[in-house]
Amino acid sequence: MSVPLVAHPIGWVVLGAAGYLTYKAGKKVGKKAEEDIAQTSLSDRFVKGAMKAVYKTQKGVSQGMGKAKEKYGNLWEEARTEVNTVSN
Repeated sequence: MSVPLVAHPIGWVVLGAAGYLTYKAGKKVGKKAEEDIAQTSLSDRFVKGAMKAVYKTQKGVSQGMGKAKEKYGNLWEEARTEVNTVSN
């Protein structure tokens, strides 16, 4: 003959203990999840580092192109001026 779990005082103790353990386990998992969210993952840090490297490279290339454009832009204008004065 089986006795319902809720009808017996030992059943209440078992249910209470199971509920408490479930509560503690959930609280522990929730705390761990908050800590995981606060920390950046290794892949995020790697991607951020790669993005910084690309940005620095792009910035350096842009500065180099600006200097080359300035240098050779003047030569181009001088060449065009010389051609126009010779052909006139």
